Amino acid sequence: MKKLFFVILITFFTTSFALAAWNDNFQSTYQHEGIDEAVIAALEDGIAPHPIIVAGQAIKGLNPQNLIKALYCAGADGNDIGKAAIDNGISELILTAAYDKSVEECQDQMADTQAYTVQGPNFAGMPNRQQTRKNPSPNTF
Repeated sequence: MKKLFFVILITFFTTSFALAAWNDNFQSTYQHEGIDEAVIAALEDGIAPHPIIVAGQAIKGLNPQNLIKALYCAGADGNDIGKAAIDNGISELILTAAYDKSVEECQDQMADTQAYTVQGPNFAGMPNRQQTRKNPSPNTF
């Protein structure tokens, strides 16, 4: 039991130092090379969009739209970006504007070619007939 506890403790401390190191690297890369390169480096290190957005929001003077655009341009998944942005208080208006800007500047690099859309009821149209009737007869059309 003591060996298991020791292994878990070592893993925790190693992970903590690694997470602290990526955040320092993120800040340093942002200052020297810009947000685009900082996001690319973080994604290459295996960091998800949520912690990148948290770290980006801690940087004074960084426009959240540029942060989101950099995530899109770096090839992060659009749904992950959208969820992380909303969870961190970034509005859908900023999210959409960042997506539009990323399409203009780096569409060929993007992994997700469709903007984040809120999942929910769709009132844009009627469902097709296969959804409304499982066994339609010719007399009911």
